Amino acid sequence: MTRARLTELKHALERDGWRIEGESGADALFHVERERIVWRLRRGDARERLDFQLFAPLGGPTERLADLSHVDAQRSGRRLYFDKIASAQWRANLPAFVSALASL
Repeated sequence: MTRARLTELKHALERDGWRIEGESGADALFHVERERIVWRLRRGDARERLDFQLFAPLGGPTERLADLSHVDAQRSGRRLYFDKIASAQWRANLPAFVSALASL
């Protein structure tokens, strides 16, 4: 379900006019390196970097998407936690996070 939440976030960003730079195939969006995923966004002249953090259950190193915890927007300072996709928290927090990026 983690891919589904990342895909849902991607579509929400695209609806708001953001484009992910450097995409080279569908799997590039899910590439984990050193316990994180990085998306570089662009909308007109605005830029943002999203850093997705992964944490293993016992704090050890991980590259499993299932261990995705949250995403931090570097310029705006906003954070989105990856709650269950059908949860009320996810449904409320996803559009709020994307809207907060619009203020850039």
